[in-house]
Amino acid sequence: MAKNVRISDELYVLAQVEARLQDRSIAQQLEHWAKLGMSAAAAPMPQGAVTALDASIAMTRRLDALDVQTGRRSADYLHFIPRSMARGSKPVFPPKYRKS
Repeated sequence: MAKNVRISDELYVLAQVEARLQDRSIAQQLEHWAKLGMSAAAAPMPQGAVTALDASIAMTRRLDALDVQTGRRSADYLHFIPRSMARGSKPVFPPKYRKS
């Protein structure tokens, strides 16, 4: 469900420019940046350096798994989760779709 959020004019302009370059909507660009920020904050700091790409892939895998578990996406349309892993997972359906 979409929500309204206030952001600074500067951030809006930056998102607008980057969204055009990346062929995304402004909302998609802001979500992308938010996911990158969440993954960077959640990434453990091992002895080896974790790249932004590694953190982004890890967060995308977690979000994709959640989408499959909640029934929002099919495992066939995932990019960062191997099909074998997605097919081996147990889907969880929302109560409104369960048989009584």
